[in-house]
Amino acid sequence: MTTTASGAAATDPDTDGKPAAEGVVQPTTRQAARAAVAAGIGTAIEWYEYGLYGIVAGLVIAPLFFPDATGAVGVLATFATFAVGFVARPIGGIVLGAASDRFGRRPVLVFSLLLIGVATTGIGLLPGYAQIGIWAPILLVVLRLAQGFGAGAELAGAITIINESATRKHKAAFSALAMAGGGIGGIAASLLFTLISATVSGDAFLEWGWRIPFLLGAVFTVIGLILRRRMHESPEFEKVKAERAVGEISAARRNPFAAMAEAIKASPRNWIAGFLVPSSLNTTGFVVTAFGISYLAGELGLERNETLVMSLAVTVCMVVALVFFGRLGDRIGSKRVMWIGIIGGALFAFPYVAILTTAQIVPIVFASVVMVILGWSAASAAHTVVMPALFKAEYRSSGLFSSRELQGALVAGPAPLIATALVAASGGSPWLVGVLLVVTHVMTLVGVVIARPFLTEEELDTTPALRGWQPRD
Repeated sequence: MTTTASGAAATDPDTDGKPAAEGVVQPTTRQAARAAVAAGIGTAIEWYEYGLYGIVAGLVIAPLFFPDATGAVGVLATFATFAVGFVARPIGGIVLGAASDRFGRRPVLVFSLLLIGVATTGIGLLPGYAQIGIWAPILLVVLRLAQGFGAGAELAGAITIINESATRKHKAAFSALAMAGGGIGGIAASLLFTLISATVSGDAFLEWGWRIPFLLGAVFTVIGLILRRRMHESPEFEKVKAERAVGEISAARRNPFAAMAEAIKASPRNWIAGFLVPSSLNTTGFVVTAFGISYLAGELGLERNETLVMSLAVTVCMVVALVFFGRLGDRIGSKRVMWIGIIGGALFAFPYVAILTTAQIVPIVFASVVMVILGWSAASAAHTVVMPALFKAEYRSSGLFSSRELQGALVAGPAPLIATALVAASGGSPWLVGVLLVVTHVMTLVGVVIARPFLTEEELDTTPALRGWQPRD
């Protein structure tokens, strides 16, 4: 028997009739699915936006907003605005993470979705340098900062609420849907740009065609808001509220930096692990999808349609593999799935770079698909189970959001910029990009090794995705 959010007893087939831990509200499969869909929609919108910017970065952003910066300088300026969104992400993560621990997961996800949607639509309406001069790149940076602030709570918040709402037997499969939403957003971005690129002439594409997918962000935001308003709060946060009401645990911190400090103090090594674990998957994703497209278009001279086809193929395979690894995590444990990603991604980094230099679209697409399946899909699926377990529910958002988003600002966000700079420094050769990929996989390895998740023996006994970890209350 389990207890639903309303307090009534209910039978959950996913618990095999075993009693839940005392005081823990166990969701039904239906509740878990609703949370996954509602939270995943917002993640899809976030990655739809980042997918759009990554695609247009080497195609239209540089000539429209940085016309005086030519060649590699223009690409660097473009990816600098890409990275600036990640500068705001840790600020958003710290502020909104504390709000999530204080007010709940759901209201913060509603706010972050609204902010991202408004900023994305704003980019689609923004005049270029020829119309408003220096204000064009300035406003672009402002909108990227707004997106980054909201994104600081979006993906981390989706991971948190889906994980907390998932049934124990299918925790890895449900949790992976947070990242799958992002892949679906990337697929939508690639499909729209491929379609528009094929039907709109070059001049028209630069003038207005590229704006259409950004403006559609407004429609997707409305749909996401409707779904999230109907979403239930996570059972684990409901338990936290009940414990606070009777004084079993202390009230949430009002000061977001104090809330982050509390999460760090509770387990400094887990906070560091939370910073390191996403390094390989984030860097791999952005290098392959953002830097890779720009490199193919700029350095190797491949046609725009060819690079867009590559982007679409890569993203579709990312999502399919992610769902597979999520289900695999419920069979062999997410820790083992993480090892598949770490070892596989590190070993394939240099073969990927070698194939990239051939300028042959078919082998490049194949290599890119293999690289993201190993370096992104496996680790992404596993980290949605590992990351929430590093922090207790009462300060989980403060710890998870801040560690993950600071990593994004310092490692993942600048990855396309760093990769482009490495290529420029080596005279057009991308071999140093392989070094970057290997280094970030080693960072993830260190994070997994030092992690000590807060897990009880009862959780380990009833949650297959947690196999391989040791109990720690």
